[in-house]
Amino acid sequence: MTDTESPPLRAGFWRRLAALAVDSIVIFLPLQILVAILFAQTNGNVQGGFFVVTECRSVNSVPEGLQPPPSADANFANLCTSRFFGFPTAHILSVGTTTQKSNVTTSRSINYPLDADGKLTNALDMTWVALLVLTLYLIAMEWRSGATVGKRLLKMKVINAGDTAGAGIPLSKAVKRNLAMWVGAIPALLIFIKLIFFSADPLATMSSGGFLLAAAVAFLIQAAWLIWIVVSVSKKSDPIYDRIARTSLVRLR
Repeated sequence: MTDTESPPLRAGFWRRLAALAVDSIVIFLPLQILVAILFAQTNGNVQGGFFVVTECRSVNSVPEGLQPPPSADANFANLCTSRFFGFPTAHILSVGTTTQKSNVTTSRSINYPLDADGKLTNALDMTWVALLVLTLYLIAMEWRSGATVGKRLLKMKVINAGDTAGAGIPLSKAVKRNLAMWVGAIPALLIFIKLIFFSADPLATMSSGGFLLAAAVAFLIQAAWLIWIVVSVSKKSDPIYDRIARTSLVRLR
């Protein structure tokens, strides 16, 4: 940078959000079409919904052998079907309990994937696959060229701090940058893993005081992390994940 050049301008919040929306469409739309095809070909053993319309209806009976078993005081069961342009992409049975104390109504439930015939199945949830693919796409594009499809359309580029000349950023920095975005979600993820994989009765666990306190703390941490990022971006400064990776997302002149 010469003495007459001004420092690169950091990209603002709405520009970043629009770029992420474009990149999400680039990744999720083809995957949604693929899920619709695989749902039909595998009798519902591959499911997922990103650009879908979901309809739910109450059912009076549920399949036997649900694991983990619903709570003994479960008082509702809803069958929800997601469709992409009319093609089914997911069947989810939600069984749970609704309680009301004074004017406060609380609800807790467990979701069970069902195949196309309405039978319980261990369906592959493509939602997690899609998030993984999106993350790998962001890492690869920022490493190779510094910009994804969305960033190019919105005239932005990820650079090494203070260096606008490079074609991309080191792979290690691309990985660090994109993983650091999710640091605030780690407590909530740990609680989810414990609930799903290490709890014999998830509904009872969700009703316990210890779980509710842990969930509240995890929510506050995640909210604070998100607010910190939004405030930093709104002030046109590098958010925490860029500072960790020593990168910047700047507007191209």
